[in-house]
Amino acid sequence: SNGDSYPLGTPFSGPAAPATPTVKKTPVRRRSARKRPQRLKKITVPGLVLIGLAILMIGAFVVPNIVPVDSPDTPQTIGSEQQVNPASELSVDKTQDVVPSYDNSPAWEAEVPRRASVTASDRGVLLVNDNRLEVLDADTGRSRYKAKIDESPTFAVDTVIDGRPALLWQSGDTAEALFDGKSKPKTYQLPENARITSAGKSVLIKSGNKLSTFGADGLEDVPTPQAGSTPMAIDDDELFSSDWNGPVTAQNIETGDERSIKLERPGDDLKIIDWISAGHGKAITLWGEQGASTNSGHRIQIVVHSLDDGSILSTVTTTTDIVGEKSWVRGQAGKRAYIGPYLFDLESGLLLMDVSSRDIHLSEPRGTIVPCTMDTNTSCLLAGKQAFKTDTDLLAVVDEGNEALVLGSDSTVRAYPKKSETQDR
Repeated sequence: SNGDSYPLGTPFSGPAAPATPTVKKTPVRRRSARKRPQRLKKITVPGLVLIGLAILMIGAFVVPNIVPVDSPDTPQTIGSEQQVNPASELSVDKTQDVVPSYDNSPAWEAEVPRRASVTASDRGVLLVNDNRLEVLDADTGRSRYKAKIDESPTFAVDTVIDGRPALLWQSGDTAEALFDGKSKPKTYQLPENARITSAGKSVLIKSGNKLSTFGADGLEDVPTPQAGSTPMAIDDDELFSSDWNGPVTAQNIETGDERSIKLERPGDDLKIIDWISAGHGKAITLWGEQGASTNSGHRIQIVVHSLDDGSILSTVTTTTDIVGEKSWVRGQAGKRAYIGPYLFDLESGLLLMDVSSRDIHLSEPRGTIVPCTMDTNTSCLLAGKQAFKTDTDLLAVVDEGNEALVLGSDSTVRAYPKKSETQDR
């Protein structure tokens, strides 16, 4: 009904920015980014999700209004070399375990093709080798499904479809969902030029101005929000959308009922300068004073809000040099997420770790364990407040944290059980 006027702008991961004057921005001196070693042989489920999100979820941005240099509203400039938050307590240790706190005797193991791409999650281990696709059971390692394919998957994610957990993957203009307990997936024909986001618990599909999601019997239409609002995620049958400044609107996609969620302000003089992510019960935004932008070199705040009532769950004071244009990376199993050097508990929304003062770079979390790189090229696993130096290729942490799936150098996937409390002692 909104025609070509919906949505304003092009963002899909956050509300469209309002029209604002063009401003000449002051160049900011930045530290040169250190390149991290990249693994090209294997792809993980979070990695596939990030590929999808990088294409499908284009971050919104806002250009600030002009503020005179001598104005009391001028944001405070902080150089990136200045420490804003107190450094989190973190120790670097060695470990004899394949995965810290997990037994070294695997519960099961399965050989995989040497050239196969391997992804893993609670719903299964996805193998792609040439024109063959196979899904292994994450609990036993046994084959659940095999098929010949014409195109390799470009997107894979754990999701919930009509209340049923499933492993979903997209190949070209089709998607397949392998539900728990089933031996064959359900195939969906996607709309033309469809864009997919897994920012929420359910997958949201956008094609032009039309929205839909996956249902047990096929694609289901999703109500289109008002013109000027951007759809962001679907959680528990509610579509979350908002314009730039909020409030967030949650509309039940079954009944059409709506509720308005006013985001609590972290400060009277602060406003939203960027939307980072929404979904899984949280909204993540950047706030700054009048005149601040994502690359202006000013003090800003990362704010995590609850999508239940709009209350603030946590705030982190930082600078645009550190996180201004970084992405929010939600990990496997929905336990952890990070942006730049800041690691969050995705369930509580609280900050767990700040590694900005250490030469540590975070990667896609696997359950509560976070793969990382330290000292430029040393691989590590971050567990709690300890970073363990190890070359372990951790694919996923499954079964509520009770098993860790690892891809060995011998092209074998192994499942290591969690140590008992007696073993940990």
